Amino acid sequence: MNQTLNAFISMAAGSMVALISSWLLGYTAAIPMPTAWLDWFNGSLGGYAGLVAWEMLVVQFPGVGLLAACIAFLVVRYVALPWWQACLFIIAGELGTVFLLSPQIISLGGLLLLQHAHETVLIICVLIAGYVSARHKAVVQRVSNPR
Repeated sequence: MNQTLNAFISMAAGSMVALISSWLLGYTAAIPMPTAWLDWFNGSLGGYAGLVAWEMLVVQFPGVGLLAACIAFLVVRYVALPWWQACLFIIAGELGTVFLLSPQIISLGGLLLLQHAHETVLIICVLIAGYVSARHKAVVQRVSNPR
């Protein structure tokens, strides 16, 4: 396959992550935050840190991170691009789809870190899964083609 098709497949996978994760985020966002969680953060680190930690660990990671990691692992494994390029195309496809389908996200004010929890979780999960997939791909190729 040529490079353009590989890039298109990676971006389409990112768009698929955006469309599926919007459905999953509806379920993970409905998980109520225990008052003890916020009380602990109010006493030690401030309530805002508790909100950010809850958003990243309970809402965004299961809703976006796990799905994006699985898709990135498969795409990097089967697409003939360097792992970091495939990951960047996946991230660009996902963020492009999110911002095209919901442009009001760009104009939101207020809690800035909560707005960027989605991007942070997405980037971390995709890059880690892409790197692991590239290492796995290299080991499989080395084992299947011994010298």
